[in-house]
Amino acid sequence: MAIHKYSVVESGNLALGQAGFDVITEGAAATEGTFVAVKALGGDVQLTALSAVGDAVTEVTITDGDVLYGAFTSVTFPTSDATPGTMIAYRG
Repeated sequence: MAIHKYSVVESGNLALGQAGFDVITEGAAATEGTFVAVKALGGDVQLTALSAVGDAVTEVTITDGDVLYGAFTSVTFPTSDATPGTMIAYRG
């Protein structure tokens, strides 16, 4: 699988989140798509994200307000008493 090369305009749009986003709550089924970043809101978030390139992120906790950048194809927010937040997955 080749890596897509973005134009200058596309790169700017990705940085601004103009490709849209999904709000993912705890316990939701895996959300599939092309994501460029995941941000924790309202508390710490334990997430699993499948990477389009490189290793998957498995049950990693990011703190409230932190952003995890990457080329993700699927994002999951499993149910956990320790991480009651919400996350936004930015499409790209």
